[in-house]
Amino acid sequence: MRKILITIWLFISASLSSTICADYINLTGAETAPNIAEIEILNNNLYISLEVSAADANAFWPGIPPTKSIYEIARLALAQKEIAIEVHSPEGKIEPTITSVRIAERKPRNSPFAGRIDPRTGLLRPNFPADKTILLADIEFPIKGLSNLEIRPPLDSDGAVLATIGFTSQHGHTSVSSFQYLSQIEKLKIDWGDPWNTRFENQAINRHNRYPLRSFLYVEPRQVRHEILLRPRDLLQWTDQPFDAWKPLTAKRRKELRATTEKFLQKKNPTSINQTLVEPISTETVFLKANDTGFTTIGEHERIEIGSLLIGYREKYHVKELPQSVTIDWNLFTESIKSVPTLIQDPAGPFPTHVMPDFPDIQWRNYLYDYRAPNSDPIPIENTIAAIPMAVLFSFCFAVFFILTLRSKKVETKNKHPILFYGIVIICAVPIYYTLPSELRIPLPGTINKQEIKEITETILDRLSAAYEEPQSEKLNDQLANLVSSEKFDFTVANLSQVYQPLTNSGNKGSIRSIRDLEIEHADQMILNGNKTFRIVGKWHSMIEDYSWGHMEQLPRETRASIEITQSDKYWKISAFTPLSIR
Repeated sequence: MRKILITIWLFISASLSSTICADYINLTGAETAPNIAEIEILNNNLYISLEVSAADANAFWPGIPPTKSIYEIARLALAQKEIAIEVHSPEGKIEPTITSVRIAERKPRNSPFAGRIDPRTGLLRPNFPADKTILLADIEFPIKGLSNLEIRPPLDSDGAVLATIGFTSQHGHTSVSSFQYLSQIEKLKIDWGDPWNTRFENQAINRHNRYPLRSFLYVEPRQVRHEILLRPRDLLQWTDQPFDAWKPLTAKRRKELRATTEKFLQKKNPTSINQTLVEPISTETVFLKANDTGFTTIGEHERIEIGSLLIGYREKYHVKELPQSVTIDWNLFTESIKSVPTLIQDPAGPFPTHVMPDFPDIQWRNYLYDYRAPNSDPIPIENTIAAIPMAVLFSFCFAVFFILTLRSKKVETKNKHPILFYGIVIICAVPIYYTLPSELRIPLPGTINKQEIKEITETILDRLSAAYEEPQSEKLNDQLANLVSSEKFDFTVANLSQVYQPLTNSGNKGSIRSIRDLEIEHADQMILNGNKTFRIVGKWHSMIEDYSWGHMEQLPRETRASIEITQSDKYWKISAFTPLSIR
């Protein structure tokens, strides 16, 4: 089963090589519909921001006479003050209190398969509409105290929808549904006390990340991370504190929630690596909100109610190499929480599972048979050499010895028994020969060509990405010292970190993978501080990756930089690095 999941994941990742990837990909394609309804429940009202294609205007405003002018359509629609998309309560139709219609541009949206092949069906998916100018209608419905609503699209007498409508919805800052098609009457149940529980009766259109309490284990070459995602409601109930979903997340409340989280969760889930109980090297608490693809961090000054908030708690453990086993004891069950979804991620891919009171351990075993740890070792300088077989060299020297001694008069006079003399020499020479290496390697002077410079640069860039896998700053500097010259070390590392520690959409520092397509635009050779140095300008492609909170993010990047590579202490090292462009 795990191989099947990994295969599917790799296929989707390959299909999205030019886009951002996430733990969840909406495959409905509703975001490419010609008409879009964005539904928001805020305070005591329901708001619909409706993008209408001019070609479908008659479906929403049936009384409008045919016309090709979108400006005339907007004028007539505003004068009509009636619209076919409706909101009903058990008591009947709710009349909108404010309606405005104007000309606008379509809102830009991301769609991974727009105009591309659907990986499930193999069919070409529709692209975004060609018309970029639309009618934008803003509609407000008073729904104070109402918990059960119906959202009704324009329907004909047989109950079929008259226009293709994609829609998304949220309650406060909590997403209720990702993009879906509004193709029938949809029933909505509102929880005014807790927006997280607001949902549609049709489970197929509710958001995918409905389980707030989750655990994620990441096993990486130099660190193990355990991340817990939870709601403030759960935390405050565990610590016997009151919960009000509509309280804003102020600076004071941030500090209180962070302190409560760390105090409650520290040592709550003991972790063993290779059967040894370990302590984290660091802990971190961040504030997140759910979106269509995963989770994003909440800015320091962003306004959000705590009912829409998620708390992310992270523990990091340092390992020298990929461990053989990791076990986490899960101790966060309650009367209402009997099962907790978990995700285990190692170099082979993600593996979803869950923990229950009868099976409370998150367990990982190392079953990687062909795994190669990232290599950040120094790169030795390989000079051009001449290799002479020792048998040839030894035979030549022995022949010269024989010729010289036979021609020497001193040897002829002093050695009355030449056969005995040469026999002793041969007997002594045999063990000497076998103690010598098989060949003699002699360094030769020469220059390095452009292809060799490219290979050295590629190797350095790859090993730098491996070095930046180190989570601890002190140990990271030790890794980088293998590849960066000691002169201006801090300045060079600061510039490298701009490229090798990019911020991702989730607010974390991503990793650089898959460095490829290196192109050397310019190269000069010089002598710097007595060392042979190459100053190059090059560009290359890479992939930014981030795994956190169950979210996988991949983003392609093109980097162009000026690099100085010098011969230092018999190794190739970077003596200067200046990013020129990052796209």
